[in-house]
Amino acid sequence: MKKSVVAILIAVLLVGTIFSFAGCKETKQVATSYVSMDINPSVELVLDQNNNVISYSCENEDALLMLYGENIIGLNVDKASQKIIDLAIEFGYLTEDNCGVQVNVASDNSKVETNILDKIGVVVEKAEGKLSFEVNYNKEGSFVLNYELAKLKEKNPDNSYYQNLTAGKLEVINSALACDWTLTMDEAVKMSVADLLKVVDNAYSKLENYSTEAFETAKAIATSLYEETVISAEDAVYVYKYGQFKTDGIIGGIEAGLAIVEYGGVRAAARGINALAETMVVAERFANEIMASAEAKAIADELGIDTSVLEDSEGNVTVESISAYIDKQAKNASQETAEEINARLTLAVQKLEEYKEEIADKPLASEYLTKIQSLLASIKVEGIEFSDKITIDDFKQLAVKLNEYALEKKELMDNSLTDEQLKEIADAQKKAVDALTSEYEKCMNAISDAEQEAKTYLENLRKERLEYLESKAQQ
Repeated sequence: MKKSVVAILIAVLLVGTIFSFAGCKETKQVATSYVSMDINPSVELVLDQNNNVISYSCENEDALLMLYGENIIGLNVDKASQKIIDLAIEFGYLTEDNCGVQVNVASDNSKVETNILDKIGVVVEKAEGKLSFEVNYNKEGSFVLNYELAKLKEKNPDNSYYQNLTAGKLEVINSALACDWTLTMDEAVKMSVADLLKVVDNAYSKLENYSTEAFETAKAIATSLYEETVISAEDAVYVYKYGQFKTDGIIGGIEAGLAIVEYGGVRAAARGINALAETMVVAERFANEIMASAEAKAIADELGIDTSVLEDSEGNVTVESISAYIDKQAKNASQETAEEINARLTLAVQKLEEYKEEIADKPLASEYLTKIQSLLASIKVEGIEFSDKITIDDFKQLAVKLNEYALEKKELMDNSLTDEQLKEIADAQKKAVDALTSEYEKCMNAISDAEQEAKTYLENLRKERLEYLESKAQQ
């Protein structure tokens, strides 16, 4: 399961473009391999060329609880997986009733993939020797993921990129898509695992081991407010200094004025479109995640359970909670019951995928269309067409194209300036940003408060979990 949209999408898109926070690596290692381990807790690891962990993401609250206060950065994949499994046993997650360890690995080198799977296999065998039950070690990826893989190949029979897609790479793609809302599946499937991992590692390296949803939301809001102030200050300085440099005669003044007006209009529209796009993607994903009662019941009926069994911790039946339930049933099935269970799960997953396809093709709501029209009314950008049938994916591409257009205009303006003039602008911009001390302090204080709240929450969660296990053992 992908981490919450709030924790990944907003945090990665809005945080860290002006300044970086603790948790980012001082020396950037090259991400070459990816490992997902799902015991429930679920963890995703990004590895370097030596199979050492350089970043990771806790994919649910159980994983955050388990890994809070622990450190797996820098550990080789065998040591990291050993620690994850040991903690899963300590906190009562790896049990006779939840005995599946599901692993998925991706690399551009198949030998590396095999080596990583073998290393984790040895770790699982050692853990099994200490337990009173057999551990199901699944190296094929999750049930839902493999269904998605089969459907993608079925829909793209003549596309070699899709036909050569593996479950491991698809999971990396899904992680990259969650981290970068501008990326599309058709683009991602053509990328190497290493290039996809650049996106994923850039996102995961910004996370802390106390990165609760609440913390990442607060961090994103505080940082985006500060960054908006910084960008406004930099743009104001750029426009003012450019006008100063381009007042040589009437023609120069007119050309400078026209350039400033055009750049300013496109820049403002691009920023507005981006802000709207980011907000829309998050809002729509949350709206789509929570399923209507009739749709949830249809899936529950296929599974032969009550709808309440599919609810998440907040009492909602979501795409994610259904996927988690299906995957848990599949990975814990014994060889004797697997065939019967998988047949039922396939029917449920089919309904789930139909729902996801339906919402993906849904046009944007009318209030979004009105805002888009308003933002684009004052400018004309070649190659950008507007339609009242625009979907979220269409709008994401519109935002990308508008940004590219603004950058092209800025590049033309930069090219008309001398190196000395560009340096003078950069120095003036830095001075303006350095003067924003109160805004910076406000941002950092908000993040510090959110950090303390997250740490306290996770400390209490760990304590309650251990107390629960202790009382259960005494019964």
